[in-house]
Amino acid sequence: MNTRAILNGFAVAAALLGGLIIADRGAAAPVPIGGIKTEVEVTADLGGLGLTPVPFGTATASGAVFTFPITGGTIDTHTGALNIRHDGSGVALTAAGTPKSAFVGNFVIDAAPDLTGTVFGSAAAFGFGALDDVPLFELAGLQPLGVELRITSALAGVLTGYFEAPDLTGAVFGYARPDVAPVPLPAAGLLMLGGVAALGALGLRRRRAAA
Repeated sequence: MNTRAILNGFAVAAALLGGLIIADRGAAAPVPIGGIKTEVEVTADLGGLGLTPVPFGTATASGAVFTFPITGGTIDTHTGALNIRHDGSGVALTAAGTPKSAFVGNFVIDAAPDLTGTVFGSAAAFGFGALDDVPLFELAGLQPLGVELRITSALAGVLTGYFEAPDLTGAVFGYARPDVAPVPLPAAGLLMLGGVAALGALGLRRRRAAA
């Protein structure tokens, strides 16, 4: 399946889900979804900032691609909102030549049908304390490499205040590719999730092509 086919399939799925939403004037109905993993390909030049990303918890990494197991989530058949959880995994950022480390994890993807939205999570750094439900990344929609992740002002503030990095608000951190499992949903919901799951297939195809 090529990139154009994936993008077209997602567009059709989103349109059909929109039709379901218009037809359904009842109460919102969040439906649980299953999940496998979300891959995040880091494209930001963290090395140039003297930072090294390291997976922690149940996360793993292969080169610049980090994998976070999906632990649950829902899709709202009335609004189309998509929620994907990744409890117990994350990334530690360490600064070369210093004992400094910051942690971000327990990611929650909170997305609209067009895959715009926000990734929330936990953040901790010495001197900053620990925070939950912090907006870490903004979702800028589906791109050929996946869902674009842009650094929020909250995360940029930690990087600047703790690691003395330049202000990275709005900078592209990388691309996310959620891979959700089949679940019993209305037909339009299944098609929408199929578009999201195709991102995982795209990542696999790209890695095989590179090999």
